[in-house]
Amino acid sequence: MRTSVISSNSLRNFLHSLVLFTGMMALLSLVGWLLMGPVGIGWFLFTGIVILIGATRISPRVILLLHGARLLRTEDAPNLYKILNRLSVQAGIKNCPILYYIPDTTINVFTSGLKENTSIALSYGIVRQLNVHELTGVLAHEISHIRSNDMLVMLVASVISSLTSVMALAGSILVLIYIPLYILTDETVPWALLIIMMLAPTASALMQMALSRTREFSADLDAVKLTNDPLSLASALEKIEYYQSSWLEKIFKHSQYIRIPLLLRTHPLVSDRVDRLKDLAIQLHDM
Repeated sequence: MRTSVISSNSLRNFLHSLVLFTGMMALLSLVGWLLMGPVGIGWFLFTGIVILIGATRISPRVILLLHGARLLRTEDAPNLYKILNRLSVQAGIKNCPILYYIPDTTINVFTSGLKENTSIALSYGIVRQLNVHELTGVLAHEISHIRSNDMLVMLVASVISSLTSVMALAGSILVLIYIPLYILTDETVPWALLIIMMLAPTASALMQMALSRTREFSADLDAVKLTNDPLSLASALEKIEYYQSSWLEKIFKHSQYIRIPLLLRTHPLVSDRVDRLKDLAIQLHDM
């Protein structure tokens, strides 16, 4: 019964992700077709594949070096590796991720690389502020991203969004260049085409951010599958938000002070994630 509750939520998130991803693909196909017809669709597919292959060959160490991360060997953090190995086995991941350490007091954790070659970077701040149960929940969340191959999903979404923006910009410029010709002739300006080209990049970016938020919700649920402890992850999220907030944000915590609209966020509101996890804890407890 517990598994069925989590699985139903996971299925809903998967379907949501599928709809958004399909929408991004359809929008890019539309832009390509409006520009060059069927050839445009084939061109964007070829270009996207080339960019994607190049991006996947970038070593995760490059990104880690940009953050000033250094390698954590097993003997440096035996307890963390013990937790990580256990979660990896539970998740069915063959290659356990490599841990990196960021000597920074800010609360930060992220995963770099693809499924078979991944690294998880932890900052000094997050290791210091979270207890063992909370760290386990955070690591389970990152492992869930790896198992679901979310890094590849978001990389593909980023390529699609970028191509949409470039192609839409090119289309808009072409239309604007030809406006004098439309004025001097009997031809009408293709306003519908121009509007689509102008709105396509924004629409694609919004769908990309919505996809990212959905993948975060899904990773939370998958983390609970691994730990069976939604409250520890909820506690970790609350601590992370608190320590990442400025003093003004802490004072105006319950107000609308400098609140970024949800549509423009790559991550869901922490309060929404915490509420879902607490509701899930109640459902699991009642089973």
